[in-house]
Amino acid sequence: MHGNPWLRLLRREVEALARTSHGDRYVNERQDKAELARVNREINRLRTSLAAFEERRSKLSSDLGG
Repeated sequence: MHGNPWLRLLRREVEALARTSHGDRYVNERQDKAELARVNREINRLRTSLAAFEERRSKLSSDLGG
């Protein structure tokens, strides 16, 4: 595993506390929301890159006379 072992331990302890305080469902929902946010950010980043590539392709295609 990557990362600081102390931070991993702290994360486990915080998750355990949240599970006892709020329940498994709450922690799972929070993790799912965080993962969804990461996925949405990545999709938006890729869309931006795709738009730039399509613009570049269009310019190169028109420069070639195609």
